[in-house]
Amino acid sequence: MNESRMRRAASLTVAVCTIVVSCVSVIPMRKGAQLTASWWTPVSVAAVVVAAVLLFAGALWGGTSSGRAAQRIGVLRATIVLLAAVDVVMLILWFPAWSGAVSDVGGSPPIWMANNVALPALALATVFPVWWSLAYALGGLALLAAVQQRIGFGGQGWDAYLNQAMTFGMLAVFLTMLGTAMHMARNVDRSRGAVLAETVETATAAARGAERRRVDAVVRDRVIGVLRDITPGRPDDRRRAEAQIAMDELDGIVADAPARHRTSVADAVVRLRESAIAFGDDVLVAVDAADDAVDLPDDVVDILGDALNEAVGNAVAHAGPNASTAVVGHIAAEGIRVRIVDDGCGFDLAAIAPDRSGIAVGITGRLAGLSGGRSDIRTSPSDGTMVSLEWVRS
Repeated sequence: MNESRMRRAASLTVAVCTIVVSCVSVIPMRKGAQLTASWWTPVSVAAVVVAAVLLFAGALWGGTSSGRAAQRIGVLRATIVLLAAVDVVMLILWFPAWSGAVSDVGGSPPIWMANNVALPALALATVFPVWWSLAYALGGLALLAAVQQRIGFGGQGWDAYLNQAMTFGMLAVFLTMLGTAMHMARNVDRSRGAVLAETVETATAAARGAERRRVDAVVRDRVIGVLRDITPGRPDDRRRAEAQIAMDELDGIVADAPARHRTSVADAVVRLRESAIAFGDDVLVAVDAADDAVDLPDDVVDILGDALNEAVGNAVAHAGPNASTAVVGHIAAEGIRVRIVDDGCGFDLAAIAPDRSGIAVGITGRLAGLSGGRSDIRTSPSDGTMVSLEWVRS
């Protein structure tokens, strides 16, 4: 989802920048260490780096189910708040660690945390209301100004406070814009969910209507015709064959072939992609078409789309919380090939009961019933899964 991607991107950026700033602030660390107790600099560096590493790990961890998404944002919130709290606590501890000496170095007073105190505010704005990040930024920059005023000016004057006030003003503008962007992302995600739900409802209603019309047509054209021809005595072979055909059509085994409509290549690409991304943006999808590809029968696109949806659903549900799923498809003049691959836990295909509908009906059964269609499933425990779906034009 858009909101989830923005949260993860902001958290990863803050974590990486915090670690990098900590690594390149050697000179301020050395100069600042001369003005504080010996313990403050190594403790502050270790605490900030550990908190940043935890935030980095929290941003990378995640899943696709709604329950996993709730856990993801919980982890992000905890690690972001931890980094912000560590920055504030270490600035507060600077005061008892200060030796009382004033720096004689020109320019910015030597406090190594000056360049990373404001960073957690960027991540806070993606998981909390924006005023949380503004409040943190105000408090953190105020503490930093108090430290800099004592190091550089012995606590006299307002130079450091005025400088940090300008910093807060510029940061507040950016945080407000970021809060607005997150609000827009949430609205887009809500709209997307509503559109998907409406699409599923419409498709379900259409399928039910089509099945109802099919049964009505069979009853009207086949069953009633057979009943009209019934006469006393043993039915001849022709009547028995007609009755069997009518029963088969009611069961959906045999049916008069309807007029076959066709789907354009562009629409087929869109429909296959939609079948793959129905389970979320974490599924990587690449479906394209060759220049010589031509229009496809509707039933081919429908069956491959349904089988693709089933395979992706199985991967999302069973591959494991940290597994990645990718879909690669290609439409050419001679047919379609789609592969669904995940790097999850895999399974023993031979141990799957033959009546399990997810595979027997949802994937292999669909392709087996399609002229020119075939499927292949390759998997083993701890080695991921690859499902191949193909249709060859006759």
